[in-house]
Amino acid sequence: MKKQKKSKLNLKVKILSGLWKGKNVTFLEKKDLRPTKNIIRETLFNWIQEDVKDSICLDLFAGSGALGFEAASRGAKKVYLIDVDIDITNHLSLQKNELNANNVYIFNSSAFNFLENLKENFNVIFLDPPFSKKIINEIIRKISLMPEISDKCKIYIELPYKKNNEFMLETPDNWNLLKSKKTGEVVYLLFQHNASVI
Repeated sequence: MKKQKKSKLNLKVKILSGLWKGKNVTFLEKKDLRPTKNIIRETLFNWIQEDVKDSICLDLFAGSGALGFEAASRGAKKVYLIDVDIDITNHLSLQKNELNANNVYIFNSSAFNFLENLKENFNVIFLDPPFSKKIINEIIRKISLMPEISDKCKIYIELPYKKNNEFMLETPDNWNLLKSKKTGEVVYLLFQHNASVI
């Protein structure tokens, strides 16, 4: 029993850079909650470091909050953390308060419901849905039809690795694949939305 408690206390990720560099963000032990690994986050934010500062970011499946808090730490103007699980959003609010993260906004909502009520033009979007849900293409379709996406918006997608995984994604013609990489059993991709392409 003591061992289990210790394990739960170790459920944390470290912010890698920026205002809160070195600080830990704790998260709940939940089915399908899978924080983006440090090595992947480091690569991702190397890719988008010029895009994050003063940006408006959307983390549509926030989970641990690792991606969103990292963006906020690195100077994003606003970061929206969305999760359908009320326990998770309550815990994210605690982490926000501990960091005094005034640029972070947390919503308890399904991804689809949140997208129905967008009022911001996003510059960076993180899409890392629970792997078991298999909803990534449905989410991509929903986002691609929305006007509230800035030109040159960067869209990050994390998926379980399968051979030729990139081509299983149903992305619109105006989403250009900029970067892709595989780490362990995860493949992650960075797209750019080009509003001028029809």
